[in-house]
Amino acid sequence: MAKFSSGSKDSGYSGTTVQGKSPTEPRTNTFLFHILAWAIWGIVGVFIFLNIKPYQELAKMLFAGVSYFPLQRALESIWVIGGLFKFVFSILDFGIGTLFWVFVQALELIPTECMGNEAFLDKNIQRAHGKQYQNDKRDPWEVKIAKRFRNSIPTEVLRFLILIGVLTYIVDFFLCLFIFPPVVGGGSVWQLFDVLQLQQFGRIDWGNIIKAVATVGAVQFLVKLRRVVTQVARDITTD
Repeated sequence: MAKFSSGSKDSGYSGTTVQGKSPTEPRTNTFLFHILAWAIWGIVGVFIFLNIKPYQELAKMLFAGVSYFPLQRALESIWVIGGLFKFVFSILDFGIGTLFWVFVQALELIPTECMGNEAFLDKNIQRAHGKQYQNDKRDPWEVKIAKRFRNSIPTEVLRFLILIGVLTYIVDFFLCLFIFPPVVGGGSVWQLFDVLQLQQFGRIDWGNIIKAVATVGAVQFLVKLRRVVTQVARDITTD
């Protein structure tokens, strides 16, 4: 009589599961996540183009009293490369506005990116828990000051990033309110405080307020959204 064993060696399947999943369960398709991630980059490009406008207006205001026409005429008269200088001067305001925008965005994005990086945070936390000098009443005043500065060194990078990030967002928002007047009829930022104090909310230009908020935070929000989408796609494909 033939004998049957309870577990066949050549069956290829032991009947067990790994973390609640069947070995034959198909891997989740992440094609849509990749499409969404690339679409977000495209939208970021659109907002970059739109958001440069306020900084271009700022460049015009800063250089409104500067006359570089003699220099412009001299450079444009140079043989062969005069046309290049002519093109450069034609986009000068846009170029300077773009530089302003890049500078401001860097000051806003760098703290955000650093505060979302596990390795960066781990190193700074470990450094902060390193050697610390204890206060001693017998220390002269100059040593006490030296200890205070020494103890604050491990966290100065974090402190600087947080402060520069918050201050840049505040300055950027009020700068955008100068470009997009927040009060109907072109009222200044200072008039906005009067409107809020008198509770005359009907005089607020909500469209310009939204433009200012979008200029300040749209790119940062989209970059963060893309990171989340990429992380989700990575997590659901991890065994």
